[in-house]
Amino acid sequence: SSGINAEYGGLFGGMGGLFSSAEAMLHQALHPKSDDISVCLEVTLDEVYLGKKKSVVLDRKKGCGGCGGARRVVTPCRACQGQGIAMTAIQPFPGYIQQVARECQLCRGSGYAGRGNCPTCHGQGAVVEKRQLDVRIPRDCRKRHELVFDGLGHHMPGEEAGDAVIVLCVKDHPVFSRRGAHLFLEKDITLTEALCGVSLTVDTLDGRKLLVRNNPSAMIKPCSIRVVESEGMPLQTSPQHLTYGNMYIKFNVKFPESLEKETCEELKSLMPAPSPVTIDRKREDVEEVQLSEYDGTESSRNVHDSDSDDDYHMQPGVQCVHQ
Repeated sequence: SSGINAEYGGLFGGMGGLFSSAEAMLHQALHPKSDDISVCLEVTLDEVYLGKKKSVVLDRKKGCGGCGGARRVVTPCRACQGQGIAMTAIQPFPGYIQQVARECQLCRGSGYAGRGNCPTCHGQGAVVEKRQLDVRIPRDCRKRHELVFDGLGHHMPGEEAGDAVIVLCVKDHPVFSRRGAHLFLEKDITLTEALCGVSLTVDTLDGRKLLVRNNPSAMIKPCSIRVVESEGMPLQTSPQHLTYGNMYIKFNVKFPESLEKETCEELKSLMPAPSPVTIDRKREDVEEVQLSEYDGTESSRNVHDSDSDDDYHMQPGVQCVHQ
């Protein structure tokens, strides 16, 4: 027996999965489900950070109560008021009048005059109701996040109610960009701040102001990144515990356009001396040239042929390489 189970267990396990799929299909056939309602709800990064609550109005179709989804209704006979029998006065003999119940001559006993579109749904079989749904934004919501509310979709007669799917679409923030639970921003600083220390303020997503400073002895290089710990996005690690990512600041150092000669001499006296260039200028193979500004135009690239084997084009900006 154990050998048979070992040999055919995989087959029966696969059959079990097949039976489960068939059972699901049978349930769907016997219990059809109405359409879902899908709504895109735009939220800001600030609202995600604070876990705010927002309201959305759903246009929900449901079976008409007037016709039960049949679309058409019976119009009662106005002569017998839908009874199919009308009272008629007869005189069996002089001086005596009797009320007799007889088949209605107008509807021939059916009780109705005909069938017409339901006045409630106008023959559609369904009506649209407005339903307000309050949505709590998860604080660890990603760029596109789906919330499913069971049974709040369309509900047609003879079918199970569909679901309401609220798609939270987080809009781009003017200052911060996000990667997971971390926040990133860029700050422009002067050369003086990069060399001598910087103090700046950052407005957080919950309305606080951070005073950010660095150690004056730690110079900031162009395109370098510094971190402010635990000032990123919330991260729900458990129902009772909330942690935060980090805030990363990239510094763009703005250099002065030019310096006076006296300022250059003063800087040389304060800075480490540059490495000396030892070369005999009197040699015939030595030629002195000057650097000029590169603006990215075609005239500045006239030394590069269009059919060059090395398909390289200089760009006006220099990318930063982080190590």
